[in-house]
Amino acid sequence: MNQFVRGTCEDMCPKSEIDLRIRERLVHFFETEAPGIPDRHRMVKEFSRSAADRRQPKPWEIRTPRALMESLHYLLTIVLTDSRRPFHQRYEFIFDRMRAIRQEVVIQDLPAAETLPLLKPIVRFLCLSAYRLCESPISEFDPKICSQHLQECLKKVLRCQEELSKLEKSFTWERFEMERLYLAFNLGSAEATSWAINRHGTVKPELMPHIAAQLDCLRGNFFGAIQRMFRFTPLEAAVASLQLPTFRRRILQQFSIAYQSRVQTVPLEWLETVLHYDMHERTFLPDDCRHYNIQIVPSDKENRAWAVKFERTQFDAQQAVIPPRKSRFIDDALERSGSISDVLLCDFYG
Repeated sequence: MNQFVRGTCEDMCPKSEIDLRIRERLVHFFETEAPGIPDRHRMVKEFSRSAADRRQPKPWEIRTPRALMESLHYLLTIVLTDSRRPFHQRYEFIFDRMRAIRQEVVIQDLPAAETLPLLKPIVRFLCLSAYRLCESPISEFDPKICSQHLQECLKKVLRCQEELSKLEKSFTWERFEMERLYLAFNLGSAEATSWAINRHGTVKPELMPHIAAQLDCLRGNFFGAIQRMFRFTPLEAAVASLQLPTFRRRILQQFSIAYQSRVQTVPLEWLETVLHYDMHERTFLPDDCRHYNIQIVPSDKENRAWAVKFERTQFDAQQAVIPPRKSRFIDDALERSGSISDVLLCDFYG
């Protein structure tokens, strides 16, 4: 595509696409007023892959920034809260329509001031979905694809904020939200740590807990990083918790060296606390230990207590990291945050 196109379509979906998809029976469930009955007012432009031989879109096929905002608001207030379908189906539909929104941002080469209000709710939605669907089978949710798009959106948001900061010369607490989400999502990343320190130093109050957690990871203090993680805001803690299985594995490997003994054992209850297994997860700890070939042995048969026996040579470092699980603590914190739409659209209008 040689030149940018400024859109003129003021609807959520161009008329030409509406007519085509109704004719070809390609209308999604969320775009119907009743099963099998399309509703033109509910149709949202779907994502279409670019191709070298594809013609350049016409202005009336591209939505204006106002129409893009309206589409995004509709997705996150009407579709997202539609409980007639499970969350993974709502995610699939919204994810596709958000890709179309991002595509039109690029096609129009929208300035940072118009791009940022569109991308920030998308970032929050992807963060929430990555956490909420982390236990779903691959047939319902692909975490790698979600993570890839979340990383792209976060970096684009940071570039937009960098561009705007050169003009405004100031950052507010709200604008640091995206930087905190970037650090939470990339917890343990040397690249993210270096970027944050080079950009803001280590004493910026709004980022200090997140940079401290990053430094804990780089020093091998994964216990400290876990403790700090659960003091993040609910959405930040949710996306950071996706790294929890990796940190737990690293701690277990460290303990296999520090506490190795042919005789002595470590109480399972103590390990639950160190690894931050909450009430919901505690039943998984014995199997998680066995996954890495760590022995679980009885410590008090009369009281049915168990202990862990660490041996350096027995730890199976070749085993894949256990997939993430949702945390009751984070679920409750998200629930207390208010309606899901309000959380994702908290600064949508200013």
